[in-house]
Amino acid sequence: MIREIMASSALTRSRIPVASYTINPFVGCTVGCKYCFARFIGAFKYTGGLWGRDVGVKRNIAELLRREVNSLGKVKVFLSSTCDPYQHIEEKYGLTREMLVTLISHRIPIFAMSKSTLIRRDVDLFKLAGEEARVLVSITTDREDVRKLLEPGSSSFEERLETIDFLRKNGVDAGAFVGPVLPMNAERVSEELARRGATVHLDALNYISQVRQLYLKMGWESWLYREKFEEVKAVFERRLTVE
Repeated sequence: MIREIMASSALTRSRIPVASYTINPFVGCTVGCKYCFARFIGAFKYTGGLWGRDVGVKRNIAELLRREVNSLGKVKVFLSSTCDPYQHIEEKYGLTREMLVTLISHRIPIFAMSKSTLIRRDVDLFKLAGEEARVLVSITTDREDVRKLLEPGSSSFEERLETIDFLRKNGVDAGAFVGPVLPMNAERVSEELARRGATVHLDALNYISQVRQLYLKMGWESWLYREKFEEVKAVFERRLTVE
């Protein structure tokens, strides 16, 4: 169920190294990643909703941001930490785009990340922001069986690669966030990213308990252990600079 809610503020102090503040226009996420910490940490756990289906749309968040941005200063803002800012309902509501306009008009540096091809819609704004916008496309696997089970509302591997291509072709500083590392063909994924010359950030699967039973059921048990992540990292480092 999609419902509109009223937020009390737009900006939240962030512990994420890449940004001082984060903005989450939605409570919940229709991408529905089974491993996502936001299922049980943060505002969503108090909603009683079903993760991947039920979303609260912060209808007034763009208006709040316009008030708060004047006292923000020159700090970086991350879109988003507990939801995908380009999940399906953003196409209807346009909250992320509206907030980008505000941030860019105030020359606030932006860090945006998404699993969705909808991020291409805002290429004009990212171009306008220039060096003050950094975009990462989240790539977790090249396997459709893994994607459909663990992040059912996401774009395909090929679509995400095409999104990087599109953004870079249009002059946007776009790279890839490979995280969490899910069962994949590491040779293939690293080769595709190396061909694009993309900067790559790599991260292991956290909160393993969220997917342990699924992994065991699907025969992916080895991917629950740190050793598999280190194997993937070694493959990537042969071709790419990993940050």
